[in-house]
Amino acid sequence: MIKVKLNLISPLIVGARNLVGNFLTTKDYIPGDVIRAAIAREILRNCPLHDVGRPDKDGRYNWIYIRDGEKCSRCKYKGWCSNFSNIRFYNFYYDGARPFPLSAMKCKYHNDHGLVDVLFNKKSECPRCKERVEFATGYYKDGKMVDVPKRFFTRTAIDPYTKTARDGGLYSILAIEEGSTFEGYVDGTNDLEEFKTLRIGADTSSGFGKCEIEICSEGAGNEVDLIERIEKLNKIVGKRQYGGKTYKTLITLDFYSDMIPDIDYNIPLKTTDDYKELWKKILNLGFQYDVIKVYSESNLYRGYDTSKPTDDMREKPSVYIEKGSVVLIGTNEDIDGIKDKLYSAEKSGIGQNTANGYGNVKICDKIHLNGGN
Repeated sequence: MIKVKLNLISPLIVGARNLVGNFLTTKDYIPGDVIRAAIAREILRNCPLHDVGRPDKDGRYNWIYIRDGEKCSRCKYKGWCSNFSNIRFYNFYYDGARPFPLSAMKCKYHNDHGLVDVLFNKKSECPRCKERVEFATGYYKDGKMVDVPKRFFTRTAIDPYTKTARDGGLYSILAIEEGSTFEGYVDGTNDLEEFKTLRIGADTSSGFGKCEIEICSEGAGNEVDLIERIEKLNKIVGKRQYGGKTYKTLITLDFYSDMIPDIDYNIPLKTTDDYKELWKKILNLGFQYDVIKVYSESNLYRGYDTSKPTDDMREKPSVYIEKGSVVLIGTNEDIDGIKDKLYSAEKSGIGQNTANGYGNVKICDKIHLNGGN
């Protein structure tokens, strides 16, 4: 796994949901599938064998694969084309921040007063000024809320016949400012040095989305880190009863990205216990445990698949568990017996489409080890 920085040379637009027809706003992070699409576009742009109107043997357009063994063997992108579907792209967040956990609260009046984790404690005041705290969304780093810098652009459409401003064609764009840096991970390749710059997101032909790639040496955590985190969490929290049960080990799961459940999530639920059983099936960790608490939000989203024919590129609507969701589970199994399954969940992700950054989960995140800071 390689840590990568994207330094924006021009403003960036990553398409989000438009609330008004003439106002386009950007997401404040770069999803893994947007990174994948940008690299695929760069490879295809330099591929002399790529025919835009010709699908592969499975009917997919714009697909990355080895088109000619002999000719492709001389291409600098041959390593990417032979393994592209197995490369995992994580979400990239501004300045290395992470999604605000839904189990945490912040000071109502000061964003720099740190966070209060209420997963194990019922604090209702700011640790610094003793004022009220409230749940929040967004991103944080080093215990402080982080704002992604953005600015407005106003554009107008041009009438192709009169070459003047088209009536009703005025629109505004809220984009991420150039000079910003986003950090994330790419897993499954060591050939990132083949790309010096990329065009990412929407409106790249209008000057948006140009960035430089900076490869960092730092990697992700390993199995030893995971065991230490679990032991530290349980030492801090101690033995507690949940629903009349006392568990040998408590484990938290923090979602650093949206997660697409691998089962039908949109089913009617009658009780809290039904909801916990549903989450047990979603996590599917492969050992005996109970779901104790869930802090989560969900959304319905329908994206695009550019490998489909141009007249049928919309995907089916899917339920997305939003990033920042937190799940607390309890188990009576030995850590040594389940560590491989937990490590696999952290390494491979949970749910569908994990190769594009979905389902990225952290076991016993440090926010729960120090009360939010």
